[in-house]
Amino acid sequence: MLHLAGLLEELERSEPARAAMSILETSLARRSTEEQGAFWRAVDIYYVSRKAPPEATVPGQRGSGEVVPGEVVPELAAAS
Repeated sequence: MLHLAGLLEELERSEPARAAMSILETSLARRSTEEQGAFWRAVDIYYVSRKAPPEATVPGQRGSGEVVPGEVVPELAAAS
């Protein structure tokens, strides 16, 4: 959790990061709760997949209820 606090502090100090967060918040505010949830699930899946070792994942196999980012992002793109 300390790492997250450090990232949040960095966001507050960085002008480009504050500008990007402002744009993101404005964009998400125009979306429904379901679309916002889909966006954050896609972000979570993206970062988890980048941290998971390749041998921990089996290509073509998905867990129960797992969402693939490619399936989520087009929904958001279509709604804009």
